[in-house]
Amino acid sequence: MAKKAKWFLGLASVAVLAACGNNTDTAKEETKSADSNVAETLAKFPSKIEHEGTPIKGGVLKYALISDSPIPGVFSGLYQKEASDSEVTAFTEEGLFIANSDYKIVEGGLGTLAIDKDAKTITIKVKENVKWSDGEPFTIDDYIYAFEVIGHKDYKGERYNDTFKNIVGMDEYHEGKSETISGIKKNDDHSVTFQLKEVSPSLNHVGGFWSTPFPKHQLKDIAIKDQSASDAVRKNPAGLGAFKFKKIVTGESVELEANPYYWKGQPNLDGVIIEVVNSTNSPDEFKAGKYDIMSVSTLTAIYDSFKELNNATLAGKWRHAYQYIGFKFGKWDAEKETSVITNEKINDKALRQAMGYALNLEEIGQTFYNGLRVRANSMLAPTFGSLHDSTLPGFPHDPEKAKKILDEAGYKDKDGDGLRENPKGEKLTINLAMSAGGDNEPISQAYIKYWKEVGLDVQLVGGRLIEGNSFFDRLENDDPEVDLFVAGWSLSGDPNQSHTWGNTQLNMTRYVSEKNDELLAKMGSAEAFDSKKQKEIFDAWQKYANEEAFGLPLFNILSLTAVNTRVKNLDVKDYEGNWGYNLHKIQLTADAPAASK
Repeated sequence: MAKKAKWFLGLASVAVLAACGNNTDTAKEETKSADSNVAETLAKFPSKIEHEGTPIKGGVLKYALISDSPIPGVFSGLYQKEASDSEVTAFTEEGLFIANSDYKIVEGGLGTLAIDKDAKTITIKVKENVKWSDGEPFTIDDYIYAFEVIGHKDYKGERYNDTFKNIVGMDEYHEGKSETISGIKKNDDHSVTFQLKEVSPSLNHVGGFWSTPFPKHQLKDIAIKDQSASDAVRKNPAGLGAFKFKKIVTGESVELEANPYYWKGQPNLDGVIIEVVNSTNSPDEFKAGKYDIMSVSTLTAIYDSFKELNNATLAGKWRHAYQYIGFKFGKWDAEKETSVITNEKINDKALRQAMGYALNLEEIGQTFYNGLRVRANSMLAPTFGSLHDSTLPGFPHDPEKAKKILDEAGYKDKDGDGLRENPKGEKLTINLAMSAGGDNEPISQAYIKYWKEVGLDVQLVGGRLIEGNSFFDRLENDDPEVDLFVAGWSLSGDPNQSHTWGNTQLNMTRYVSEKNDELLAKMGSAEAFDSKKQKEIFDAWQKYANEEAFGLPLFNILSLTAVNTRVKNLDVKDYEGNWGYNLHKIQLTADAPAASK
């Protein structure tokens, strides 16, 4: 399905702050490390699992869903909000498109997409003779129905966004002024054309346009306002994935069975059992041989418990996400729909740059994450392939450079207390907001320590970490106490950064500038349809973001999965939103998961 970037909270490990000592490696050495460590770190973990042994016929895969809370049980991409529900529907739902390493749509999926730039249309065709998991025929009507639901005034989900508003006639439909969407034309049972207000290179990417159909035959007789609570969403939703629902224990587990109508052929497995497992108990549960697949945190305490197990192979890929520090420039003006810069304290790029060079992210990555989080060099994730600028230095640890920048900008210690005043000679205290959880306490203190070493007084807002929901409330409501914050983006396949770093309500930094707007606008322009020009545009924005330092890239995040030794033919490197395309290939070599000896 098409999805925009989402916020996430990063957690730390049980390592202690004392382990973070001073590191005086040169900036040149650290820049090289930031660029090369991405490939070197991933090379330690295979993405494709081919364990030895003769496959048995069928068998049931045991999947651990790591969550410290019950899963909500909303098993439809139309309505689900939680990642835990999405983990379940990865087995039962599939979008129309698959992508290459640049997240561009390629052949081989359920559908194809063709763009007519001059006519401002896209035409989507779907495969014929495909059935839903309940045996009903799949047609283009099921795809069109997703737009009719999401665009409806009674829709209670969170999918309605600019992708839908860009369709001609959607505004009138959404406002209840029209019963149909004029910009959607059904050509035949397997093809539809969308008339758009604007076409963008984003349409070439998985995530640039909505891609998931839904079973109209199941949902059409349920009022849209009632669908999210219906059995068709929570108990027996039909899907196009390799498996279908068999039994649900609310909040605890889901039992799936092979979809006999799966469009790519009968799955090798008889089924899958998905159970919620508390993160604290996860290593012991896997060691005992209770599960075949389990997500593994790179936090030291958990990772160390897994790496010596002899019943598991740790598979890895870079998560399509990154962690960053954002500076809080001001507030969102809802009436004018624009960001307004009001925080003069941090509206100085010299200060922001110096704060970046002060941080020793290599040391934090090693101390708290076993070296499995790597310093990010750009505000564009490296998982965007060729569009990511691997030559950009980012902010390698260079405290002497940080001090020089501050000195030249007029930040001096005028009262001899070891802390710098601002250029006006006034006391300078910078307030950091960071969410509670994991070992974010010692990590926050590590950040504060690095900044103090270059003479900056940084304090936690209110003197403590902030509970997760309250943390985001304070950012969304532009709490004037917050000067900077630590958060992250979980990304879609659309590389256009306008929705995350443009002048939108989603950009919690409230950074705004004409130059930024200009560079971001080019990402969606007609000239960016040319791959060479698109690369130039993205490189220019990444350099600008590095220079302006409105946010500091922190870490690229390795996603690790423990795979039991009885599992064959699993590849974790597929695009996150479409990994279901290979689930039918998985095989088992024994009747039950192996325990660690």
